[in-house]
Amino acid sequence: MSYAIIGFGNIGKALAQAFARKGIEVSVATTRDPESFAIDAAAIGPTIIPKKLAEAVKADIIFL
Repeated sequence: MSYAIIGFGNIGKALAQAFARKGIEVSVATTRDPESFAIDAAAIGPTIIPKKLAEAVKADIIFL
């Protein structure tokens, strides 16, 4: 099962933190380039993977 969070504002980051606490890998994506928010994703945890939007929407479950 693969997960993705579309949007990495306050709500997206809170969702990412919940996944990270459980050790679940989740992709995060925005309309911006993944490198522009990679540092923020890494600060949450190693299971938070920044991706391009086109890649993230291929996940089994998507949170908007």
